[in-house]
Amino acid sequence: MADENNENATTADKIAANSVTTAKLTADAVTADKLTVDSVQAGNITALAGTAGKDDSDVSASGVLDLRPPSASLKAELCRLGLEYSSTDVAGVESWRDYQRGVLATFDQTGKTVTITDVKTNLGRTLTLDGLKGVTRIDTMTAAD
Repeated sequence: MADENNENATTADKIAANSVTTAKLTADAVTADKLTVDSVQAGNITALAGTAGKDDSDVSASGVLDLRPPSASLKAELCRLGLEYSSTDVAGVESWRDYQRGVLATFDQTGKTVTITDVKTNLGRTLTLDGLKGVTRIDTMTAAD
């Protein structure tokens, strides 16, 4: 194994020398060291494309195009609750819906809050990310478990 400080050391050698078990590998590192899923797994190294930044190296490094929203986001919470993207109006207001439950969710202009509305009664509530994380179910006049 090459020394981690050696300029000729491969990315895999540097990772192993530092006892790292999880690393974000850039596209250049994968190409330069000819890393494959099999070679990474054989070395007990888990290569992760970035999940927070969602940059373009995600595809090159892992071969997977991850279109999921960041896990700590309003969109991820809406997906968790069963809503799906519906539309964006001319003012830029994004709407999400759960047609089976009769729920409409609209983002404010800042994208920091979302208003959840029962489409039959037009009753709603505006929530932040922290508030939405605490929601386990949305009951409406259309559907209440």
